[in-house]
Amino acid sequence: MEPRPFSWSVSRHDTFDSCRRKYYYSYYGSLEDPEIARLKKLSALPLWTGSVVHETIEAFLKERDALPSEAEQKAIAEAAVHERMKGDWRDSEQASLRFRLFEHEYEQEVSADDKKIAVSTVRRCLRAFFRSQTLKDAFAAGRANWLSLEDLIGFELEGVPVFLRMDLAYRATNGQVVIVDWKTGRSEGRFNAVQLAGYALYAAAQKWADAPEQIETELAYLAVPRFVRRRVDADMLAAARAFVVRSAGKMRGLLVDAERNLARIDDFARIDNPRRCRRCNFRRLCFPRFDGLQGRGDPGPGPMGAPSDDSGLLRPQAPRALVAVESRA
Repeated sequence: MEPRPFSWSVSRHDTFDSCRRKYYYSYYGSLEDPEIARLKKLSALPLWTGSVVHETIEAFLKERDALPSEAEQKAIAEAAVHERMKGDWRDSEQASLRFRLFEHEYEQEVSADDKKIAVSTVRRCLRAFFRSQTLKDAFAAGRANWLSLEDLIGFELEGVPVFLRMDLAYRATNGQVVIVDWKTGRSEGRFNAVQLAGYALYAAAQKWADAPEQIETELAYLAVPRFVRRRVDADMLAAARAFVVRSAGKMRGLLVDAERNLARIDDFARIDNPRRCRRCNFRRLCFPRFDGLQGRGDPGPGPMGAPSDDSGLLRPQAPRALVAVESRA
């Protein structure tokens, strides 16, 4: 297989920063081994709830130009829970290649409380989205002034291709460019500031604004809810440029052939952090019998619980056989 050109993204940096071996599996090993590619796609419960919220918002914004009634808002949220989440859960239990939960893959118990939290998070986030001033402002601006909606954007920075996914950007009625990032977590992510600065770099490159100060970024923490808006300045853009170039240099520095973007697994060390490894999609590859994760103050995976909750979502399914861990054609 021909190597893919090197590129940079916030998620790629986050993976590289957390574990070099995980980074290798995610961006190199997964291109050659179908089993590694399958493990890369596993979704833990918090990531799953975030995906459901993001995709529900995306579908809504692509279809609607006005705020729906409260009854319609509730119907949209309930459809996300009872149709999308229920279907995903069923597919995951059946070891579908379309969708698979980390917890199912590694036979970790999912308690009734865990399921209730996932369901309530989706409902709470969507309720906050519909009630937000941000949504009202975006509709007031009009679709003609929406600059980006869940687009995978790309630009080049000192020879490094940079890719980011922008949730929503629009030109407000006061002329300011507002870039919004929907969050389903409750606290600041490690690289949120870099991600937002990356959006601003793209906006500046596209000449959406005449000056950095005409660009604003907003972190919309829907689960809280809390909306943090900041105005961009030249110093933020300069810091972001330096960060990306420095990060990309470290990534390429571990490659056996930087020009061809070729990597060798032995050059990407594993971290020594059992608790973090226990939550890694690739832990089976590093610890085939979990020997490295048990007996070191960290319990091994527990048995699966029967899925059920008071909403009718995630009803019990028949037991299934364990999936063989072998490459799939």
